[in-house]
Amino acid sequence: MIFSRSTQYAIQAMVVLAGHPGRDFVMSRVLAARLNLPESYLSKLMLRFTQAGLLESTRGRAGGYRLRGDPHAITLRQVADVVSAGRMSQECLLGLKTCSDDTACAMHCQWQPVKKRLFDLLDEQNLGRLADGIASGRYRLEELNVHGLTAIVQSARGLDTSQS
Repeated sequence: MIFSRSTQYAIQAMVVLAGHPGRDFVMSRVLAARLNLPESYLSKLMLRFTQAGLLESTRGRAGGYRLRGDPHAITLRQVADVVSAGRMSQECLLGLKTCSDDTACAMHCQWQPVKKRLFDLLDEQNLGRLADGIASGRYRLEELNVHGLTAIVQSARGLDTSQS
C-alpha cells in the first residue's frame, strides 16, 4: 500500500502541528509555506481533520489550526483514515471494487497479512513521537514521504532498513 500525496501532506501538516511549541494556533499561510503547498489546498485537507475532531481551527487574518488533544494519542493510521475516509482498510491491492475473503482477488490471501502488519505499525506510530524525533534532530520533516516514513517506522521498531 502506498500513501496518496494527500495522505503524505496530511501527515506532514499534522506532525508540524504536533511539534508546535505551546500548541498555539499555527496560521494556515505559515503552515502552507512550511510544507510548500497552496494554502487553499491545505485548508481543504485540514477541514477533514477539523470535522473529524482532531483539529481546532480559527478563521480570519490570523486563522490557523492546532491539534485537539495529546499528539501522542493520534496515530498515523488515524491520520491516513481521515484522508481516505476509512477506505484504506477496504481497498483492494489490485484496485477491484469488491475484494473480500468471499470474493478474493488474485493477491488477497498474500496481501492480507502484509496489510495487517502495516496497519499495526501505523497504529504504533503517533504524531507526538514523530514530532519529538524531528525536534531532537533525529528526523527531518522532509523524510516523511513513503520511503522516509517506512525507514522511520522500521527504525522505531528496531528493524534493519538496509535489508529491504
